[in-house]
Amino acid sequence: MFTDEMLTARILSGEISAFEELVDRYKRSVFNIIYRMTAQYQEAEDISQEVFLTVYQKLYQFDSSKRFAPWIHRIAINTCISSLRKKNKVVLLNFDDSYANQLEPDQYQHYTDPDINLERAELKEEIKAALLEIPESYRSVLIMRYQLDLNNLEIAETLGVSKENVEVRIHRARKSLRKVIIKRWEERGRIDELPRI
Repeated sequence: MFTDEMLTARILSGEISAFEELVDRYKRSVFNIIYRMTAQYQEAEDISQEVFLTVYQKLYQFDSSKRFAPWIHRIAINTCISSLRKKNKVVLLNFDDSYANQLEPDQYQHYTDPDINLERAELKEEIKAALLEIPESYRSVLIMRYQLDLNNLEIAETLGVSKENVEVRIHRARKSLRKVIIKRWEERGRIDELPRI
């Protein structure tokens, strides 16, 4: 089986079948990243096609001494952000998956109190709404960290920045998100009811 780097060399020498194999390897992960950022299936498909076109056109820029996955995922994130900005789209992210990962199914049974369930559901909705108000760069690190479950080093490779830079971005993204949520609750005069976030 060819490595990604071997496939890129074959593509650059003119083997179209090697590019098809590369697309097969990455179409799911690229689509997942974009879908989580747009929450629109058709748009995610369109942007994914744009990503692979960009990959094909810029493959000569890929440094084969490095890993391919972070390179293509960076293109996916940048293409998605660029597309959203061009269309001035509102993005709704669903973080339900990340919450589901934190609690095993049988643990949900401990939360039989309807007030607790209502409070958790309300906070999830607040997070979704607040995500609309933070910058795309913050949104993307939160997706990679909490939805795609990448560690800080993997995010750093994907974004082409240092691990320390990722830690700072995640800290700022969470702080920004928290600030928006608190402001929304203060505006409704319900700040005393806000669970610890």
